[in-house]
Amino acid sequence: MTGDSIPAPRAERDADPITSPAGDLTLFVRRVRELVKGPPVTCPPSAPVAEAARLMSERVVGSIIVAGPAGDPAGIVTDRDLRNRVLAAGLEPSTPVARIMSTPLVSVENEASAFDALLEMTRRNIHHLGVLTGGLLTGVVSSHDLLGLQAAHPVATARRIEAASDVEALAGAAARVEGVVRWLAGSGAEATDIGRIVAELNDRLVRRALALVQAGLEAGGQGRTPVAFCWLVAGSEGRREQTLRTDQDNGLVYRDPPPGAEAAVAAYFERLATGMSETLARLGFPRCPGDFMAANPRWRQPESVWRQYFSAWMETPQPEPVLRASLFFDLRPVGGEEEIGRGLWEWVCETAPSRTLFLRHMACAAVDRPRPLGFFGGFAVERTGPHKDRLDLKAAAVFPVTHAMRVYALSLGVRHTNTLDRLRAIGERGLLHGAEVSELRDAHQVVTRLRLTHQLACLDAGLLPDNFIRPRALGRTDRLLLKEAFKTIAWLARGVGERFQTGLVGR
Repeated sequence: MTGDSIPAPRAERDADPITSPAGDLTLFVRRVRELVKGPPVTCPPSAPVAEAARLMSERVVGSIIVAGPAGDPAGIVTDRDLRNRVLAAGLEPSTPVARIMSTPLVSVENEASAFDALLEMTRRNIHHLGVLTGGLLTGVVSSHDLLGLQAAHPVATARRIEAASDVEALAGAAARVEGVVRWLAGSGAEATDIGRIVAELNDRLVRRALALVQAGLEAGGQGRTPVAFCWLVAGSEGRREQTLRTDQDNGLVYRDPPPGAEAAVAAYFERLATGMSETLARLGFPRCPGDFMAANPRWRQPESVWRQYFSAWMETPQPEPVLRASLFFDLRPVGGEEEIGRGLWEWVCETAPSRTLFLRHMACAAVDRPRPLGFFGGFAVERTGPHKDRLDLKAAAVFPVTHAMRVYALSLGVRHTNTLDRLRAIGERGLLHGAEVSELRDAHQVVTRLRLTHQLACLDAGLLPDNFIRPRALGRTDRLLLKEAFKTIAWLARGVGERFQTGLVGR
């Protein structure tokens, strides 16, 4: 079973430069080595910037590699560096390139996919990557080589986020993320891969928002952060699977304050979390209806309290509390002192495998789901109500797969939060065979693709995105693929039930 590429949304896709797909459809299946146009242009560290500029102009390239005495790459100089670090800074043309180069040179292996290169550029906010073959530098690729720079390019959007000097500018950058989704979808990217790019951009939005809120508190006389803290994301953003922005699911953990300082520290973080909630709402992330946000004092606590929460969920589990808190078992740090969040998550992953009853309760969530296929193999759609003739793709397919991968991963102490990363790790540990891993991955890709296509269509129609698809509106191939995906998810649920003995839980 294989997933089709996502079609570009209909509305204005040929007219709007923000939403128009400009990428080559094949870029998402091509290797980086296919994009290298030739050996890299190099110069020694002592070469003057004027000489580097001349070489770049002659060879019509946007970068030059600064090579050490043994030919190993010491760094890179780009045309942007020449503008910003030489001309704008008023440096002499005789300035050695070693003074302005970026180091170390960030590189990828030549067999990496074009998408992996794009993701690395987005993460690091750069436009050029070295290409290695057997550990040796054999070329350079740029963002132009990958997808062509335009306003919707992920790297361009990342730069807008980093450059935002206030919330209004940050909101303008955040509004372009939807354009990135549309562009990548139209360029052939899989929905799960789009989620990884969007997660990188959302992480940048959160970190920039944190910096702005903290600066505002300090300017308002509220002082600086009293103790180290970490901003946490959970749910789909914690799994790096959020494509279109949904509710805020976050938390805040901070170092246990010294005796006597608890109230003052708590008051500061209340102001910080409230400011973050308001800022994120302005960026297009609505408040969570379930109040799973750092603005809620329950989810804004010292390390010791967070450990008490997780201990209670794992040591004396109750079905409803475990289900409600399950999104925090996709916990990921994105801002502040991230080692605090990583330490908390590592402790959770080390503790969970021995908590059999907790895992059993968690597994029930993957098993107790409505059946999306009827007795004769037809789609089990809503018969009445506002969603008549529709099927809830999130409840029927996304939810059971993410829950199943979560409980399998927790039972093994796997620290990944992304569903496909968890699936891969579970296969490597031998809980699933290679063919089963491939089948589950295909099923997950089909579901996420159809879900994203539907949600983009909702936006085109001026509606809020939802998860209720109309099976009859799908093409014949997609209907068949979705039925196969549901069958795969059904045997996954049976396997989870057997492994964790969910029948022993009274419910």
